[in-house]
Amino acid sequence: MLTLALVSLAFADSTDAAPAPAPAPAPATFSEAHPPAVQKYDGVRHGFRAGYVYVNQAETLGLRDPSLFAIGYEAEFKVIGDKGLDFVIVPNVMVLGLNQGTFIPTSNALIGLSFNDTFKVGVGGNVTPNFSGSSWFHMVAAAEYAPSVGKLQLPIALSYIPDVDGNWRVGATVGVNWPKR
Repeated sequence: MLTLALVSLAFADSTDAAPAPAPAPAPATFSEAHPPAVQKYDGVRHGFRAGYVYVNQAETLGLRDPSLFAIGYEAEFKVIGDKGLDFVIVPNVMVLGLNQGTFIPTSNALIGLSFNDTFKVGVGGNVTPNFSGSSWFHMVAAAEYAPSVGKLQLPIALSYIPDVDGNWRVGATVGVNWPKR
């Protein structure tokens, strides 16, 4: 009798079993399949910068050499966007020319975008009181790659400051950022 019960269970109608769940739909786009890591706002980032600035036509500005050492301080204010795209406001102050025994203060204020908190681009204004030929005020454009190491960022930045009189500047700086807490 036990054998008959086992045989009848083995040949039971498969329609009595519960239906299998439907497979999950495939993501429609690459972004849906691979969403960016969730970013958390960590307040203002700030830190020091050091680097090099090349000044075109430096001799017309009273400089002995077109190469200027640059050192300064920068802050970054970030507004979290969506899908790894954020809005940033970046002010900084620097001193140029210490390698030539010259003190040239300069300041920038940029607005721009940050992509996945690593690559940043921005444009804004530059003020250089005793250095800029015919005008104190210029446009500045910059790009930065800032890999993270724990809570620190190690930015590598390039900047360009055009000038209608031909005294344009291009710079490269490296530095360190940390969150303000």
